[in-house]
Amino acid sequence: MNHKTDFANLIAGRLQTAEQALDQALAEISLLTHDMTRHRAGARFAAQAGHQALVDVQAAAGALVEGRSRLVASHDRLARIARTLGIVVTAGGPLEGKDQPAGGATALALDA
Repeated sequence: MNHKTDFANLIAGRLQTAEQALDQALAEISLLTHDMTRHRAGARFAAQAGHQALVDVQAAAGALVEGRSRLVASHDRLARIARTLGIVVTAGGPLEGKDQPAGGATALALDA
């Protein structure tokens, strides 16, 4: 193994960890939104109570989705660079069901 491959695997692992962290954060915000809306009436709070906080939570979710989009774009860009340089990064999981990049190229699987 060479230094380029070692570096590529390091970055691939960090990228995968970052993607998973963003997905987890989005899942937690979804649960927060669910709890804020589903249990408000049962706790006898008026609809106005906490509404601006709910708006803020949704804005945070939108920002995370935008960040996730940027991370996915980085993933695709790094995969293209790796292919161009002939660097092989092995899969950390199955590729079945994963979206393929535009242009018919196959997705580059990344090592954790």
